[in-house]
Amino acid sequence: MSSGAKALLVARMVNRVGGFSMAFLAVLLTEELHESVRSAGLIVAAFGLATIPSRLAGGWLLDRIGARRTILLGLIGCATTQFILAASHTTVVAVVGAIGLGLSYELIEPPTQALISEESDDRTRPALFGLLFVSMTIAAVAAGGVAGVVAGLDLRLLFVIDAATCLLCAVVIRAFLPEGKPDATAGVAAWPWQDRRLMALFALSTVFTIVYMITVFGLPLTVADRGIGLWVIGVDTAVSAVVAVLAQPLLRVERLNADGGFVALTAGFVILAAAVGLLAIAHTALVVIACGVVGAIADVLLMSHLYAQASRMAPKGAAGRYLAVFGLSWGIATTVAPLIIGATLTAYDGVPLWAGTAAVTLLLAVVTPRVGVFLRHTLPPAVVGA
Repeated sequence: MSSGAKALLVARMVNRVGGFSMAFLAVLLTEELHESVRSAGLIVAAFGLATIPSRLAGGWLLDRIGARRTILLGLIGCATTQFILAASHTTVVAVVGAIGLGLSYELIEPPTQALISEESDDRTRPALFGLLFVSMTIAAVAAGGVAGVVAGLDLRLLFVIDAATCLLCAVVIRAFLPEGKPDATAGVAAWPWQDRRLMALFALSTVFTIVYMITVFGLPLTVADRGIGLWVIGVDTAVSAVVAVLAQPLLRVERLNADGGFVALTAGFVILAAAVGLLAIAHTALVVIACGVVGAIADVLLMSHLYAQASRMAPKGAAGRYLAVFGLSWGIATTVAPLIIGATLTAYDGVPLWAGTAAVTLLLAVVTPRVGVFLRHTLPPAVVGA
C-alpha cells in the first residue's frame, strides 16, 4: 500500500473519531433551540436527504478534479457547517448548517473508495476494503467514548471537535495524498445506470443495507423494550469491532474468494441471517453480544466483497460515478429501515421483525450465486458520450 493510501486511512480514522456530532443534532435542536421533536425530525431528515446528491457530486467531482481536491472540498465543507451548527442560536441558522453539512458529508466517500480500488488488484481488493471498513469501526468505538465525555460538558463542543477533526484530516490529506490528475476519459465512460451488472449488484446491496440499518436502528429499541439494559449496546459495539479485526484473515482465504468473491458473499448472508435470527429470541445481554459477534464476521465478508465487486466493474474514467451510484443504497436503506421498524417492532415482542429480516437475508444467500452467474455472462455497456 502506498504512503498516500496509508495517509488516507489514518486521516479517515481521525475524522471518524470526531464524527459523533450528527447523533446529537436532534438533541441540539430540542434542548438548545427548543424545537419540537417533530420539527427536529424534519430537520434531521433534510440532512439525510441532502447526503444523496452529495454522494453523486463526490463521484462527479472525482472524475473531473481528482481525489485530493474532492476530499479536501468535502472536509472543509463539513468543518465550516459544523462550526455553523455549533454557533447557531436560531433554527434558521441550524437548518442552513444541517443542509450544508448533508451536501458536504458524502463528497469524500467515492474518492476514498476509488483510491482503495486503485491501490489493489482483484486478489487484494477485498482485503483492502476490509481494512477501510474495520478502521472506521474501530474509530467509531473511540468516537462513542469521546462523545460520552464531551456531551456531559457542553453539547455545542461536540460540533466544534467534529469540525476540528475534519480540518486535521484535511491537513493530513493535503500533506501526504498526491495531487493526481483527472482522467481524460471521464467524459466518455458509460453511465452507471446503463450497466445492468452494476444495477444487479446495486439491488443486492440495497436489500443488504436495509437489513444492516434495521439492525443499527432496531437493536437499541429491542434491547430497551426487553429491559436488557442499554449498556449492552456499547459492549456489543466494542466486542464487534475486535471481532471484525480478528476476522480480517477471512478475506485472504482462497476458498472464500472463489467464484469472484460470490462464495464469500453467500457465506456472509448465511452468517448474517443466523445473527439476525438470534435477535428474535434474544432476552439476555449474552445473546445480544453473541449476535454482534456473529454479525461482525458477516459484515467483514459482505462489506468488503460488495465494494470490491462494484469497483471492479467501473470502466476507465468512471470509478467515481460507479461508486457514487452504488453507495446510494445506504441513503435508501436509511430511509426505508425506520419505516419497517416502526411498522413491526411492537408486534409480538419484535419477533416478526427479526424473523422476517432473517428470512430476507437467507433469500439473499439463495439469490447471490445467481447474481454472480449473471455478472459473468453480461457484457459491460458500450462507451457513450456523457
